Amino acid sequence: MAEAADALSDFVTWCAAHICGDEKGEAQLFLNQLFRACGHAGLKEAGATCEERIKKDGGGTAFADLVWKPVVLIEMKKRGADLSKHYRQAFDYWTRLVPGRPRYVVLCNFDEFWVYDFETQMDTPVDRVTLADLPHRHGPLAFLFQKPRTPVFGNDQEKVTRQAADLLAELFNALVTRGIPRDTAQRFTLQSLMCLFAEDIGLLEKYFFARLLDDCDTPAKRYDLIGGLFSEMNTPGKTAGGRFKGVDYFNGGLFAQPARLELTDDELDLLKNAARFDWSLVRPEIFGTIFEHSLGAEQRHAYGAHFTSPADIMKIIGPTIVEPWREQIEGAKTLKRLEELLARLENFRVLDPACGSGNFLYIAYRELKRLEARIYERIGEFASRNAAQRPFGFVTARNFFGMDIQPFAVELAKVTMMLAHKLAIDELHVTENALPLDNLDANFLIGDALIAPDGRRAPWPHADVIIGNPPFLGAKRLKPEHGADYVNAVRRLYPEVPGMADYCVYWFRRAHDHLPTCAAADPVAGRAGLVGTQNIRNNASRVGGLDAICADGTVIEAVDNQPWSGEANVHVSIANWAKTQNAALLPKTRRLWFKAAQRGAKDFDLDCREVARINSALADGAEVGAAAALACNTKPQRCFNGQMLGHQGFLLTPAQRAAIVARDPRSAEIIHPYLNGVDALTGATLDRHVLDFEQRDALQAAAYSGAYEWVKANILPDRERKAEEGKSADGKMRSHHKAFLARWWQLSFGRPEMLSVIKPLPRYLCCAYVTKRPIFIFAASSIRPSNLIQVFAFADDYSFGLLQSAPHWQWFVAKCGKLKSDFRYSAESVFDTFPWPQAPSVAQINAIAAAGREIRRIRAEALETVSGGLRVLYRTLDLPGRNPLRDAHAALDRAVLAAYGFSAKADLLQQLLDLNRIVAARIAAGETVTPPGVPARHPAPARLLTDDCLGAPA
Repeated sequence: MAEAADALSDFVTWCAAHICGDEKGEAQLFLNQLFRACGHAGLKEAGATCEERIKKDGGGTAFADLVWKPVVLIEMKKRGADLSKHYRQAFDYWTRLVPGRPRYVVLCNFDEFWVYDFETQMDTPVDRVTLADLPHRHGPLAFLFQKPRTPVFGNDQEKVTRQAADLLAELFNALVTRGIPRDTAQRFTLQSLMCLFAEDIGLLEKYFFARLLDDCDTPAKRYDLIGGLFSEMNTPGKTAGGRFKGVDYFNGGLFAQPARLELTDDELDLLKNAARFDWSLVRPEIFGTIFEHSLGAEQRHAYGAHFTSPADIMKIIGPTIVEPWREQIEGAKTLKRLEELLARLENFRVLDPACGSGNFLYIAYRELKRLEARIYERIGEFASRNAAQRPFGFVTARNFFGMDIQPFAVELAKVTMMLAHKLAIDELHVTENALPLDNLDANFLIGDALIAPDGRRAPWPHADVIIGNPPFLGAKRLKPEHGADYVNAVRRLYPEVPGMADYCVYWFRRAHDHLPTCAAADPVAGRAGLVGTQNIRNNASRVGGLDAICADGTVIEAVDNQPWSGEANVHVSIANWAKTQNAALLPKTRRLWFKAAQRGAKDFDLDCREVARINSALADGAEVGAAAALACNTKPQRCFNGQMLGHQGFLLTPAQRAAIVARDPRSAEIIHPYLNGVDALTGATLDRHVLDFEQRDALQAAAYSGAYEWVKANILPDRERKAEEGKSADGKMRSHHKAFLARWWQLSFGRPEMLSVIKPLPRYLCCAYVTKRPIFIFAASSIRPSNLIQVFAFADDYSFGLLQSAPHWQWFVAKCGKLKSDFRYSAESVFDTFPWPQAPSVAQINAIAAAGREIRRIRAEALETVSGGLRVLYRTLDLPGRNPLRDAHAALDRAVLAAYGFSAKADLLQQLLDLNRIVAARIAAGETVTPPGVPARHPAPARLLTDDCLGAPA
């Protein structure tokens, strides 16, 4: 990189000759020369934009100095400016720069570059580089080069935190492995953790703990010296002399029971290695989560542990706490009002009822301390006395409350909050006393947040705002994870939450009910922000949570879907709301974050739009959650989920099928081609078969000797074993195991009601159950669909056209369930509520059928040359350029809108919702309506039947 060093050296020389440090007049000139030094022709030629417009909170427009998506945001300040004071502005700009949000942020005052990576490290730069050092230390800005390299940072606190957590977790695991009681090992580890932090953040003399460990050359000394230090830290006053001279009183409840252990040599070495770290660089807000992931592990795995990024946590802390307070602080017109806000801040209470190791509360504490500092700055504008000389201390750790069922997590949360106090003092340069620590035993509760030990609802501490990340657990996983007794007890205690709601919904509903009302007299209270499963905006989960919240509250900011940094392969939704519908207490517009169209190699990118309203589906369109199920759609049933095998033994390869049929030719009658979602989308050969006895009893099944002996050998033993292993504590067989064992030769869910409907048809419609976009195909009725297929009992081209059209697609997206970034088709939510055209003419019906046939013709023709099946084919619709398939879909959509009588310019979902209500009202009044399928008025429905379909293999 000698060439880069030379170019940057020339840049430094040029700056000395031409730059005075004027932010307004010289920023673009400076940045253009910097880009040229990094190998570009200039900043514009690189694709960067100067003075990029950014919408501000409450209206108005700000201008970012330089934005180069998705690489960097650079904010320039005048020479000599304190860059730490501009962190908040840079973070706010970065938050709004979507889609394609830059990975890095640089603050520069012409002499220094402060580099931030907000995704991993929010409140401190990952590196600082002076202009003079740039030629030989350009690693932190490596992303600026025309041929970018991985940047090298000197203050990567995530890496340091992972290493530190790894060592301390290994110590805890070693103690437990050799038989130290778990609670003793826990106390020793947490007390040591506080000492490690204390000597590096100024609560103990520098190297005090490290030197103490060096003196622990025997197990007895380790017992006496380390245990003695813990005792002194629990003794009021400052130790006057002796080995522990100068040790102050820590209190905080942490050292109430000093842990004394005779450490082994290996255990002492682990503690010594931990003491070699600079613990002032360890991030408390992520340490606890990483540490917990490593506890009890056979092998260390802190490097693979996921933690919730501070930037993700700010998606709740910002709208729920920071922005309401900031509005009050910046809007204060008098000294009296500012002093009232200080007094309110002193009693402001924040609750996290699923606090884990305290990361949400830590960041909330940090932000409230910054808001407190801002109040003092504002007071300085009014008061003659210098605000900086006023004593701080209105916000303390006692303002924060947490609950969690994991005892160790709660103890970690207490330590995290104790550390937050000293770190805030250092950041804000205030005159509060760091010791003694706040005793938080009454603030943090160990236990179930839903059920108390006496079986009643668990009491929650009073709170002004509630934040957090309740457990991600779907309704179907509740009993396997927690047992039937617990789940039934929760459902009895909370009858207002539907039984099929996800676990986190109980926190949403309880939080809303627990909040005070957000009122004009106290506009910062009565607010909440929680992370939930994607299902919180769908079906029973929406009814139990967000529907109730929106009945007397308002969602002010939401994320409809994003991957969650705290767990692998999990997508979440986020809702921030106020318990009021008073417009005077709410922002003029709401912010709705959503998945942006994919760009380049980035898997997931968020975009944001300002909207007038966010509904209980976390969308800004029609409130389709209120759509009624239509009896004309459900009776008779036409939409089904496919067969769930329950055991892989029912699925046969061609060779297995051939062997069974060779032994017993009659068995061919009950072996059928099998279709799953992947086959339907990729065009894979149907080379698998399902063995299905349907509803035959044991004697009838035994008549098919080849198939019967197969399931007897391959399925019966497993079902007997699972029934035995699944017995409850009292030896009783669980009901579902008992039912499966009683009919062990049958599929777990063979869907006889579906088979009775599709067997008489020449073909049926289907699509993948989980999909980004439903792509409909016809399948021969001889083919058995898997549970990953959604089946529609229609054989006609008109029904194909309706279901493949944009109206059905948009209804599907608005109403369906979510799985990560994909959608799940739900008959109850989507099909049962979807209104079909009520008065289409014969010509309109024929036009829809013809448009559907044209789509299938184009698809079939294209698949002769395009490999990868329909999935690949439909991905071409996301690309620019003329596309016959896109044109065919547009023609179909026009035909369908005409049949509905809808306007292409009006809100399609609202028009469908209005029609749903009309049809529901007509059904209730006993009037005739048009059900799904070919309308009865069509004179020749047979003309709408063609024979193209996915057929059985030869």
